[in-house]
Amino acid sequence: MSVVTFYGSNKIETAQTTSMAGIATHLSIEKNYNTLLLNTKYNDTSLQECFWDQSMSIKPKSDLETGIGGLIKAIASNKTSPEIITNYTRTILKGRLELLTDYNMPIEDYDKQKEYMKRIIKMASRYYDLVFVDAEGSMEDDYMKDILSETNLIVANTTQRIKYIQEFAEERKKYNLSKKDNVIYLLGKYDKYSKYNVKNLQRLRRNKDVYGIPYNTLFFEACNEGTLVDFMIKYRKVRPNSMQSSIMTSFEEAGQRIIEKLKELQLHV
Repeated sequence: MSVVTFYGSNKIETAQTTSMAGIATHLSIEKNYNTLLLNTKYNDTSLQECFWDQSMSIKPKSDLETGIGGLIKAIASNKTSPEIITNYTRTILKGRLELLTDYNMPIEDYDKQKEYMKRIIKMASRYYDLVFVDAEGSMEDDYMKDILSETNLIVANTTQRIKYIQEFAEERKKYNLSKKDNVIYLLGKYDKYSKYNVKNLQRLRRNKDVYGIPYNTLFFEACNEGTLVDFMIKYRKVRPNSMQSSIMTSFEEAGQRIIEKLKELQLHV
């Protein structure tokens, strides 16, 4: 099975988490992949906020000694069969999309999570068709190196500034994290009228794997209100002249390319 890490620097805002959530939800609905969303950030609730209304005080399974903290305890007790991981997730779409996260975590527990994350990713990849990892930070960090070392495909989240695309390529080479042709560039809050649109960046980088997720008010409101799944279902057959057409097309194109790229890399999905 395949691990796809949505990676970004913490220097810039790229709407990385919402882009990952949108693409994963699209693939789960349209292609029926069994997908895990994995949050690796410290006390970051933005991923779960895409799927549940936080004001309703619906708490994730971590309150029942599950979530990442519960899974770590299971691994430490040598309960490591891949199928147990689903006991520690929260279901978004039954049999198709699940979330593994934790929140309100003491820093010492997060340090323990860092130690176990590589094993968690490896375990998840043996059970799910796709594991989408939300990761942010410096490639100089050993934690990030561990995550990327278990990654089959990197979705590099950036802005339309050529500077940040170049920085990513340089850092990846510097820290010896290069695998041949295993990167897709994803532009958050994409503006097709920019000088650095997809076609121009493809030409400048001599790389066809550049995609954009445009800013869309209703989409971001859905992510803030925990109704992303409803949004994706409502607009899945949107008309070409609809205001939601461009973002739904972008999810389809990026999702399809991720699957194609994994197959080109000769990975099972």
